[in-house]
Amino acid sequence: MRRLSIYMQMLFRYKPKRYWNDILSESFDLRGVGHFGLSEEENQKMYAEKRAIIERELGRNAVSITADTRVLEIGTGVGFWTEFLRSRGVRHYTGNDIAQVSVDTLSQRYPDYTFVHGDAGEIALPAASFDLAWMIDVTQHMTDDAAFNRAIGNIWQSLRPGATFVLTFWDPGTNKYLANKLRLNRIEKPRGIAAYSALFGPSAGLSDPVPFNDKHLLVVRKP
Repeated sequence: MRRLSIYMQMLFRYKPKRYWNDILSESFDLRGVGHFGLSEEENQKMYAEKRAIIERELGRNAVSITADTRVLEIGTGVGFWTEFLRSRGVRHYTGNDIAQVSVDTLSQRYPDYTFVHGDAGEIALPAASFDLAWMIDVTQHMTDDAAFNRAIGNIWQSLRPGATFVLTFWDPGTNKYLANKLRLNRIEKPRGIAAYSALFGPSAGLSDPVPFNDKHLLVVRKP
């Protein structure tokens, strides 16, 4: 019944901060950020496949992650990618999420990392400070175009020249099922790669997008 109440909130009075805080408060595991209809074990398998894709693409695009890499993650969720980045030796990490429970829980779990609560387009991010921005399974949840533009712009300005932005997107041109589904879905909005490249500018280096579960993975290099 609790889950039904949360979904009714999504359909009729969607407020992103409250919605995601409620979801993660009920399920602070991969079911909360992945597919709730799958078991935790099935979600773990799905996320292991995602991790394999990312590791392959990091290698293919010569993205080096070391102890000295300064990382910004947007959409920390339950910390799956936080742990991945820690496993790569990352010491300088700033994570952001719209859900207070994510920030509070992960701040306790990773006391040597920095976590910031709030909308990615509104939080204060220092200019030209990060070597790597990480935004996995997040951008489609920015349903307001102005908020989406502010968020991507804020992240982009925080990256130093030569930095890398790893993100995923849902492309309605290649996922007809998604496009139809979203007519009744208030929490997700698909956008093609043109919406991203317009914000990065013509001199940014974009990789060829690769399939990533039901989305695409994109690696962007800031000039």
